[in-house]
Amino acid sequence: MKNQRFLLVLRYLTPLFCFAGILLLQNIYLNKITSKDKTEVDYTQEEQSIKVVLDLQKNLHSFGFDNLLANWNFLNFIQYNGDTEARDKIGYSLTPDFFETIVDRDPRFVQAYLILSTANSIYAARPDKTVPLLNRVIQSISPETSTLAPYVWIYKGVDEILFLGDIKAAQNSYDTASKWFGIQGNEYMSVQTRETAKFLATNPDAKKAQIGAWATILSTNLDKKTQQYALDKIRSLGADVFISPEGKLQIRMPEAK
Repeated sequence: MKNQRFLLVLRYLTPLFCFAGILLLQNIYLNKITSKDKTEVDYTQEEQSIKVVLDLQKNLHSFGFDNLLANWNFLNFIQYNGDTEARDKIGYSLTPDFFETIVDRDPRFVQAYLILSTANSIYAARPDKTVPLLNRVIQSISPETSTLAPYVWIYKGVDEILFLGDIKAAQNSYDTASKWFGIQGNEYMSVQTRETAKFLATNPDAKKAQIGAWATILSTNLDKKTQQYALDKIRSLGADVFISPEGKLQIRMPEAK
């Protein structure tokens, strides 16, 4: 009887100890990067410490704490991504690791993926990993999952145009986004994405397709740094950006030569 009680207690305490260990390791990292007293920081060593924590989770049983781990990792990613001094010096190389870890734990965490996909493709320069991870996400979500669910298809389509050059795949992504918006009753976005899919079906000039994709990032992303990045890209492709008298964003395509 005593052995049975001991095993029962162990069964319930083990996941708590494991989870507490993860939180402890991550809190150590957070305390390091938020310390106001530091004068010099070994950013490479910090990067390695985070990598150890992320790798540890890949083989660790969650004992039902998947959603909590996904949320915690996303908060850590926001902290990591927001450490401008470190990112300027050594880059965003761990963004794909955060992205994959969160997808593994909670593929329905749509809000996180709209941020992670942009960070991974633009700042970490790993769109080759973004699209496969988004493909895993869309297998677990539906129009009923979240009002933001159709945007996962849009973001995937943007990556397929801009970075993979796969116009056919992008057409399918926008077409599916249109259907999902329709199911949700969002007629405006359903029409907008359907028109984009029709445009892509014409096998458009690559430059115009890229301008359209950057315009999507500009109009749907709230991060000021990303918006400015998209704005610069649109102008570098020869297009003009202005606000109409009605307050709407307008893109004037470059004239054909």
